[in-house]
Amino acid sequence: MASVYLDSGDPEDVRVALESGLVHGVTTNPTLLRRVTDDPLRHCSELLSKMDGLAVFYQPTGAYGDPEAEAWAAWRLDPARVTLKLMSTPAGVALARRLVDGGARVALTAAQSPTAMIVAEAIGCVAVIPYVDRAWRDPRTETHLVRSLAELRRGDTRIIAASVKNPGQFVQAYRDGADAVTAPLDVLRTVLQDPAAREAEDAFGAEYAGTVLPLP
Repeated sequence: MASVYLDSGDPEDVRVALESGLVHGVTTNPTLLRRVTDDPLRHCSELLSKMDGLAVFYQPTGAYGDPEAEAWAAWRLDPARVTLKLMSTPAGVALARRLVDGGARVALTAAQSPTAMIVAEAIGCVAVIPYVDRAWRDPRTETHLVRSLAELRRGDTRIIAASVKNPGQFVQAYRDGADAVTAPLDVLRTVLQDPAAREAEDAFGAEYAGTVLPLP
């Protein structure tokens, strides 16, 4: 099943996205959280309380001095719903392994090389998160990065495509093998706005316009 996540830490964005019925959770990062809070863990706790069972992806911000302690604190907010995001760097991978060994659910983010899939599966991560738009713009990175990650997958590690800037990238990520896409609210709004569907809705709505019958 394809999943869609909102890439934002803004409570108002979260409210609007949840009302759309489309999203399965929220992904955050230090940049998104810095825009809306000075206390990322408290903010994450508040998001969880408003999201009625949906998932939150939390990336340690450095705001508390010790990234590992922050990661554990975030995971303990709701172990069933929080997935920790760690960078696909040597330090990030080492921390990810310790967190996985301790029972946390972890995703490797900034998975900008196909080898990230191999590493993620080797250490037991539940997902990799490639940056799609950045891959298209960066000559050092494969353009169809999601496809390359999918070709190397041997287990159940999910591919969650991030850095999606328009509906074309949204669709292409799934076409290339993504299990989920996370995107900002403006992209999700555009995805839901199909002119042909709106025309059909208006036409059907006109059939009984002005009629109000009592329900049986």
